[in-house]
Amino acid sequence: MKSEKKITIDEVRELMKGDAPLFFLNVRQHRERDWSVIKVRGALRVPDDEVERHIDEIPHDRVLVVYSSSPGDEPSEWAVELLRQRGWNNAYVLIGGFGAYLEAGLPVEEFGVGSETRKIMFLS
Repeated sequence: MKSEKKITIDEVRELMKGDAPLFFLNVRQHRERDWSVIKVRGALRVPDDEVERHIDEIPHDRVLVVYSSSPGDEPSEWAVELLRQRGWNNAYVLIGGFGAYLEAGLPVEEFGVGSETRKIMFLS
């Protein structure tokens, strides 16, 4: 069962199998260069210092799974704390972040300039 503020990848997988609608928030550290070309399918990606600016894009009626690619879960923990203070009682940090999600083989999608760059590299 979910802890107060954290969720395991097995719990996410079970929720995905059921009827519980999920929403994924990818919190990136604003100071680091982002070379990502994939994300959780349908996830909203925001720098950690812009979560409040994007708060209207985050639904209240879904289980909110917050993840990052950073070692440790600090950006995600900070975002969940902020969101819970703003009324998102169903926000959880994904334990293990994006690495755990990838290892579980759950759906991802390509995005952005990095995706186009990767395609060019493969075609060259």
